[in-house]
Amino acid sequence: MSRRPLWTGAIALLLALGPAAEAWGGRPLDTEDTGTVEPGKAELELSGDYARNPEDNSWFAKGVLSVGLAPGLEARIESALLLLEPEGQRSRAGVADSLFGVKYRLLDESEAFPAVLAGFTVRLPTGNERRGLGAADVDAGIVAVASKAVGPLTLTGNVGYTFVTRARELDFWTLAASLEYRVAKAWILVGEVVSAVGADRAADVAVLRVGAICVVGERLKLDGAVGVGLTRDSPDVLITVGMTISLF
Repeated sequence: MSRRPLWTGAIALLLALGPAAEAWGGRPLDTEDTGTVEPGKAELELSGDYARNPEDNSWFAKGVLSVGLAPGLEARIESALLLLEPEGQRSRAGVADSLFGVKYRLLDESEAFPAVLAGFTVRLPTGNERRGLGAADVDAGIVAVASKAVGPLTLTGNVGYTFVTRARELDFWTLAASLEYRVAKAWILVGEVVSAVGADRAADVAVLRVGAICVVGERLKLDGAVGVGLTRDSPDVLITVGMTISLF
């Protein structure tokens, strides 16, 4: 039976959807949030990520650039350098696949209703497939997001679907839920359950993650998180540390 390779599950979870503004989502979580970069401004996310998988170890150095195009509209490009250590094989390193995405907030949060956002993402095959650093062709994903703040607590949910053009039986659903709790002016605790569920023959990947964000100033946030896999085909452990920088 054809299944999505395990390393692609790790990449799907590590090459996550973008930064936050209003809801303080984004790094270090993979759950998409309803915040967008303000028009004319840009944010840069830099991170180091590690995934211990059932059949390999993966190390990432990732960068994400997000730009505000209009009120509620944001574009993002992200890529990573990947060091892959397959069990019983030689290690290999290089550029991983990249993502280009656009998201638009359809509804601002109100006292009665949550904020609602829609996003579209394309995976670009910039990684070398023969060396196991990427996958052929282009995948396209859509996601619907809703979030609601209750005092210092923000709850966010995602439902998405990814079309794997090279093999449609490997299409998968993305389901995620997160919470963010501001414990102090400079500190936010975060947690999530994020998953990629095969629509047909793809492996089911799910991760439980907890972490924290430290707001250093108006232009800099530091973060870190640890995740554990919840299914047989999930990464065993995921670790990420990084920062978000407001460029202008």
